Amino acid sequence: MDYEQLLIDLRDGEIDEIVITPATFPAFQKIWRDFTSQNRIRGVAGKQGNIKYVRAN
Repeated sequence: MDYEQLLIDLRDGEIDEIVITPATFPAFQKIWRDFTSQNRIRGVAGKQGNIKYVRAN
């Protein structure tokens, strides 16, 4: 899965959210740590270790 493109689409308003599961988090984290627009996206913790990433206002 192309997490970088998903983050760009989220940042730009093309999509509303990204849901990351515990199984996909390691691959996502590799992209997230180098993503320069982290301050424009926030993660919301959910049940069973799921994290929903949404645009920050």
